[in-house]
Amino acid sequence: MSWASFIPMYRGLGKAYKYVGPKRDMAPMTFPLVRLDTNENPYGASPKAILAYLRSSRFLNRYPDYAGYRRLISDRIGVGPEQVFPTPGSDRGIQVLLQCLSKNYDRLVIPSPGFLMYLRFSKLFFKKVEQASCWLGRSWDDVLRCSGKDAVLILGSPNNPTGETIEKKTVEKLLEEFGVVIVDEAYAEYCGESFAPMLNEFENLVLARTFSKAYGLASLRSGYLAGNQSLIRKAEEYAGPFDVPAPAVEASKAALEDEWWLKTVVEATSANRSRMVNSLSRVDGVTPYGSKANFILLKVNDAQSVFEKLLANNIRVRLVTPEWGGVEEKFLRVTVGTLLEVDYFLCALRRVVQS
Repeated sequence: MSWASFIPMYRGLGKAYKYVGPKRDMAPMTFPLVRLDTNENPYGASPKAILAYLRSSRFLNRYPDYAGYRRLISDRIGVGPEQVFPTPGSDRGIQVLLQCLSKNYDRLVIPSPGFLMYLRFSKLFFKKVEQASCWLGRSWDDVLRCSGKDAVLILGSPNNPTGETIEKKTVEKLLEEFGVVIVDEAYAEYCGESFAPMLNEFENLVLARTFSKAYGLASLRSGYLAGNQSLIRKAEEYAGPFDVPAPAVEASKAALEDEWWLKTVVEATSANRSRMVNSLSRVDGVTPYGSKANFILLKVNDAQSVFEKLLANNIRVRLVTPEWGGVEEKFLRVTVGTLLEVDYFLCALRRVVQS
């Protein structure tokens, strides 16, 4: 039985589904907007999470209680509740953490290309910011040359925008060389890998997690930091007391407990990601990079022009520019959407590239 039959919104889109591409003379903006630029979960949140969100609306007059939320998360990742800090998404948690760390550390090192918000946040707080070319199959030598106990290192695994992950032995080496290492695991559910088991072994490791991606709760802005208790408590001093609303907390708890829904979403995404990579590998002028996340990085000739032509066909993807660091030309980052969205994108991209 196809995975699509389990998801009400897309029942019938499995093997029996046959996609018919758009007509070549179709006018721009005919189809609804296909959003493949923000790495969202296109299947939506767990029905249990939606129900929990609705039920919590009965208590909108009350501030949220984070005790149960902390316990549930800590039990899942194997740390104490006092090592968990609820935040409005992982990016806000990272911003607060960087602000806190900037009081004791002079430098921030970013393996590039990396998530653009790392650079934007760092410029607000750190005296010196260094981008070290890495990822895209390159070694970590440039990153290690920037090491020092006066420096904080922040990286994603899987990394945005390349979709690559980092090996455990490399993380261990980085923890020995840097004052603090922050690993952004926003897309960890898609690869099934996490460095949470290392939290009790390394006091200078902090993880940032979110419910915005695989769990499908992007609009609720729910996430958390996990790390050494002392460091987490210091970071909390830079945040408000109730930054994550009660409905977001309740929906996140229900989403975390609904393992079946998460597994279904991850399997569907993995299948569509493989479909995209296999198809794109056969398109002249397009080079897809291997990814363990819910997006794919593409190298195409004249990425700016391709980006604009896709937008004219009502397909929105992300343009990765040299501002992200580590690259001297432009790339495209494409979210892995539903089967319909993937096939429409593939058809449109072929036409754009061939033209």
